[in-house]
Amino acid sequence: MELQKVGAAGQSLGLRPGDKLVGLDGEPFTGGAKELRARFSAMETKRVAMHFQRADVDLTVISVTPKLGRWMPCPVAGEPHVPKLSADQLDNWEILRSRDGSYDLFRHRSSPLVWLITPLWLAQMRLWPHLAAFFGMVCVGYPVGLWMCAALWGLGSYYVKKNYLQVIRADRVSRGMFPFAVIAAPGEMNAHATYLAMQPDDKFAFGTIILQNQKPAEADLQDEDDYDYAAA
Repeated sequence: MELQKVGAAGQSLGLRPGDKLVGLDGEPFTGGAKELRARFSAMETKRVAMHFQRADVDLTVISVTPKLGRWMPCPVAGEPHVPKLSADQLDNWEILRSRDGSYDLFRHRSSPLVWLITPLWLAQMRLWPHLAAFFGMVCVGYPVGLWMCAALWGLGSYYVKKNYLQVIRADRVSRGMFPFAVIAAPGEMNAHATYLAMQPDDKFAFGTIILQNQKPAEADLQDEDDYDYAAA
């Protein structure tokens, strides 16, 4: 199946017209629309790893719905790579990239820190203007009393929790980056390795990523012990 037109759900996963669906949950897929719908739950609660072929790039995303756009039957091109991975092992990671080749990535699933220790999460994500605004808002309530500070802290945490994806995107866009792709990976370093296999000349915007031994195109990402990596 090929995405002829990408809908809102497909756009949120970074998909593009012409992306060919070649596998589901680590197994090759050559069925039609009916077979595709049968792999998902009607309540859209089941996470499915969808493996796509885009030109000479293979990518995987996690979706709870097959309604990603307009699907059309298409012939299989070459020997698509379908990694032996299930959705339970993966999270979606969004890549934002600038024209000079620098990039950043973040996980779509929110960290518990977003709600429990919001300032620490804002600092971890390098959202400095938002961190300053958070503390500024809390300090506004100080003349009223500590109860007001606590109320404003909770309100700010709730806002960040509900809008963390938009908050990160807006900050990165202000730095000259734009949404580039969404990839599914078991962890952050796996996401870096998968992206750098696609764009080997790009540089992480906030540090240096050092990959050792095998690259993800040569390694089975099902087992992280297959290769070593480090971030500096």
